[in-house]
Amino acid sequence: MAAFSTEFASKGEVKDLRMFMHQLGRTMAAGFQVNDGSSLQSLEDCMNRVWSSLNWGWAQLIEEADCLIVVHHASPLKVAFGSAALEWSPALLEGIYAQWFDGLGMDKSLRLQQRGGVQEDGQLFIYELKKQAEEPSYFTRR
Repeated sequence: MAAFSTEFASKGEVKDLRMFMHQLGRTMAAGFQVNDGSSLQSLEDCMNRVWSSLNWGWAQLIEEADCLIVVHHASPLKVAFGSAALEWSPALLEGIYAQWFDGLGMDKSLRLQQRGGVQEDGQLFIYELKKQAEEPSYFTRR
């Protein structure tokens, strides 16, 4: 995987690598059953069954006033892709979580994205699901 990571990183800008990894995560997510959104605890349990089966750490869901926080503990990304990939590899988890929320019928005005950078030496990543501010159209800007 280190050779893949080095070669992959040489092929594009961080933004493009993140977009690719996000899409890869969405594709991966389709292969996993995360379909119980009846409560946050049920959803967290479903997610953690997947992570446990892969030995990819665990998720914690935290409800805040304006967003839902997804904390991914014991991430395998640094071990799999190396330290240099921590700029773009977290988009893989972001894509997986985003697809799971979409599959549960998430409101289209919500968006999941990584919050902050690398934490706990690449072992912890935080994502937030929140409503995105609407951009004013060309005609409403003055």
